[in-house]
Order: sequence, then structure tokens, then C-alpha cells
Amino acid sequence: MDHIEDIHYLYAILPLNTEETGNVMSVFSAERYYDRYIDTEGNLYLGWISEDEFDLETVSLFFEVMNGDDSITYFEEKTEWGIDYTGAVPIRDSDGNAVAVLAIDIDMTFLKTQILQHTFVNVLVITLSGFAFIILFLLWSRKNITKPIEALEQSAENFVDHSQGQRDVKALHFEAPEIHTDNEVEALSEAVVKMTEYMREYVTDVVSAEKKAANMQELANRDALTGIRNKTAYDHEMKRMEALLREGETKIGLAMVDLNYLKKLNDTYGHEKGNLAIQKLCRMVCVTFDHSPVFRIGGDEFVIILRGSNYDDYDQLNERLQNEMKAMQADETLQPWEKVSASIGAAFYDPAQDDGLDSVFRRADHAMYENKLAMKASRE
Repeated sequence: MDHIEDIHYLYAILPLNTEETGNVMSVFSAERYYDRYIDTEGNLYLGWISEDEFDLETVSLFFEVMNGDDSITYFEEKTEWGIDYTGAVPIRDSDGNAVAVLAIDIDMTFLKTQILQHTFVNVLVITLSGFAFIILFLLWSRKNITKPIEALEQSAENFVDHSQGQRDVKALHFEAPEIHTDNEVEALSEAVVKMTEYMREYVTDVVSAEKKAANMQELANRDALTGIRNKTAYDHEMKRMEALLREGETKIGLAMVDLNYLKKLNDTYGHEKGNLAIQKLCRMVCVTFDHSPVFRIGGDEFVIILRGSNYDDYDQLNERLQNEMKAMQADETLQPWEKVSASIGAAFYDPAQDDGLDSVFRRADHAMYENKLAMKASRE
């Protein structure tokens, strides 16, 4: 013990039981000179029985060692003197019977202290290294990632601000920042530039397609002969007028205009002359009711949507149109297809008798038919 300072205890014990307190009996105990002759407190003597020296778990381990083979068993042991690392083997008599356990304890307190110190130093070194790495990484990322991305983001925001609602393709120009980082950020910048170029191409195609669609829509809503809007456009406009009715707008009227003698003109002078008569009537109606949309909904039928001043002044406007047609009938210088004659009937929305514009249309059509009959009767 005096020559090997790392040894904490060297002893032989006999475990007695583990039922209550884990009794053991001291067989012998090696001691240093200081422990034997100077500080004798706590010395173990031959035959001394301890009732609280070891806990039940440790005594159980000693029983396993004594009842086991001759290999050394190692375990950690915590006692009132500290934490020891123990190696133990059974002691046998000449017949091979286990009579005690020989054990040696190495004090782990110093070792654990050293471990804690080294752990602290390692943690400190790792922490300082980590901080240094983080600072270097932040500086590197600031130069190679953060600032280039911020520049790219600012360019993208400027592009978006100038592009919203922009119909001029030439104005869709992306000012790409100067990024030379040789990493993914530079690749991202190049991808954004390509994306904006693709966007310009796409917008160009969309604008072109919209213009074509608008032209096609315009053609679909225009009457080829007269150039005014046709039955399809009339149906769309009626839906809009119905919405106005639901919103409380009630000053809406419809006027039906039907060209007279179209069949006779076609049969006598040909369809080309009949078309000239249709075109002339269309011009007269559009000029007279210049504040109202006019639609050709059939071969010789026109509908006028009366609103605003044309709604209020319908009687005067109708009288003007009738007088103009009477004057043409009396003009001997005109050809038969130039002497346009038409029947006109109008109806105005009345919530007391109309549940919608279809009802107004029927009443206007009926009024036009009555006017046609009256004109026929007057000729006869």
C-alpha cells in the first residue's frame, strides 16, 4: 500500500447476508504505515463485522464473485469514503472451496475530477471553436449568400413592381445584379434571369392570344352585314340589363324595328338589294337612337335598348324616324330598295306587369306587330 499510491483499499471480506443490511466480515485489510500507526480511526480488524459498510447491491455482487469462477469481476462502488473502482476474485482453500473475496479498490474521485476538468476544457475549446466557426461562417455567408440573395431579392421586387398590370412587353425588363459567387446563389440568379425571359415570352404570347381572342369575340358579336352587334351580343347585354334590374334600375325599355317588304325586295330585285335596304334601315335607326345600343337579332329585325335620354325622348325620336321614312316614300328619285319602310313598337319596364326583360321584349314585339298591321290597314 505504501509503494502503490493509486490503491485506495486492499482487503478480503466474507459476505454474510443480503436480507437486511448486507452484513460482511473483515478477513484482513492492508494498510499504509500512516493508517496503521498514526491515524488508526476507521481501521478494519480481523473478524470485524460491518452492518452498514456496504449497501445491499454491493454485498450481492460480492456473493456473485465468491460463488463464481476465478476471473476478476470489475464494478463501480460508492461508499462513504468516495467512489471506487473495484476488482474482486474469490479466495479458495486447498479443496477449492470459496472462503472469502479478495478485493482491491482504486479511488475514482481524482479520476472523475480529471475527467470533469478535461471535459470542461474540451467543452470550452469546442465552444470557442464553434463561435469562431460561426463568425467565419457568418462572414462567408454574408459575402457569398446573404448579400447576393438580398441583391437578387431587391431586383426581383423592382421587377414585380414595374411588371404589375404591365401590358407593354418591352417594359418587362429584369435588372440582374452582379453576382459572382461560384455557388448555388449565382446559379439561382441565372435561373431567375432565364425565368424572367421566359415570362416575357409567355406574356408576349398571352397578349397576342388575348388580342386574337378579343378580335374573335368582337367578330362573334358583330353582324357581318350591318356591322352592329348581333343576337349573341344582345343575349349577353340582356343578362347585364337583368342584373341592373335586380340592383334597382327600372328605366329600361326595348324597341323592336322590323323592315317591311323585305321578301318582296328579295324576290323582285334580288337579295343584294334587300341587303342594301337592311343596311340603310340600320344606319337610320343608329343615327336616330344615337345614345342606345342597337342589335340585329334576325334577318330584318332590330332591337334598341332604351336608356337615358333615348328612354325619356322615345316618342320624339320615333316620330322623327317615322317622318324620315315617309319622306323617302314620297321621294321619286330613290330606288324601291332605298325607300325604307319599317314597323316599330316599344315597351318600357313596368314592375307591376313585368317579371323581367323577356316580358318587356314580348310586349315590344306585340306593339311592333300592331304597328305593322296598322300600317298595312292604312295602305289598303
